[in-house]
Amino acid sequence: MGLSEAALQLHRSALVIDLHADTTIPIRWLDYDFVRRHRFRLPQKIGFYHCDLPRMKEGGYTGQFFGLGTFPYPEERCADACLEQARIWQEICRLHDRDLSLVTTADGIRKARQEGRLAVLLGIEGGHNIGTELGKLAKFYAAGVRYIGLAHFTKNRLCPPSGGVGMDPEGPLTEFGGGVIREMNRLGMIVDLAHVGRRAFLEAAKLSTRPVIVSHTGIAAAKPLWRNLDDDQIKAVAEKDGVIGIIFSWRYICPNGRGDVRSLLPHFEHVRKLVGARHLALGSDFDGAVVPVTGLEDASCLPAITQLLIDAKWPEAEIRGVLGENTLRVMKGNEN
Repeated sequence: MGLSEAALQLHRSALVIDLHADTTIPIRWLDYDFVRRHRFRLPQKIGFYHCDLPRMKEGGYTGQFFGLGTFPYPEERCADACLEQARIWQEICRLHDRDLSLVTTADGIRKARQEGRLAVLLGIEGGHNIGTELGKLAKFYAAGVRYIGLAHFTKNRLCPPSGGVGMDPEGPLTEFGGGVIREMNRLGMIVDLAHVGRRAFLEAAKLSTRPVIVSHTGIAAAKPLWRNLDDDQIKAVAEKDGVIGIIFSWRYICPNGRGDVRSLLPHFEHVRKLVGARHLALGSDFDGAVVPVTGLEDASCLPAITQLLIDAKWPEAEIRGVLGENTLRVMKGNEN
């Protein structure tokens, strides 16, 4: 898919925010230098090395939520590991403060853009990282974390996952999980429902008093899959004026084998028709052991989504919403 001048101009002038990338994994385990350009084909083919600062600049990024995650056993070490990962990003931003800014607010994103810096934002993947203490949430918040996913691929004290160990679509949100949501609402942390089992998902969305997100997912109407959202889940997010980040991984969005960037359109279109484009966002899952569709091989390719939506005749305001304005609205709705 070629890029028109109209698409490039719109993309360059837009706020562009991705809700989820796992670049912390190669940084932490492979000594990956985020500020240097990488061209390693093999790691990309197995799901890593999609993001670095030069390619994100080429992709027109304004801000990126980077996931902090852990292996859930033993659980008692997980919170400290997440805090250490937050410190790693703090240090990267300190050392490269001309290009990067660790940001925690919507206004901070706009300010970073005005200064020509990439806004680095942090989110935790998996409620197992909270352990048994609600007090951990305040520590995460102080470290700059602004969303927490209630589940990942294992059951925890909050809820079951949509897939993995202990998966249970009928498993409820626990009493402790409800307490976590109330405390997150109080602090001003966004509740992320990616990977959450269906019943717990609906209960968590209903309980939250602030907009929720699904940071990276596909849509079941476009690709039936345990991981993807059905219409009731989409409506539950919309009822809280939240957003759904559409994932780039071909295994989650393509009906038959690896497709190209056009494979995202049925996912975008279904949400748009059901609840409106204001509830859509970007949720690449780059560097998360996923292989993206052709045409979105790495962060530099992101303008292809703008071209996709222009070709689909979406209004400019809706395209700008998907690219980042909708996420900014949700951030504002969670701030104290």
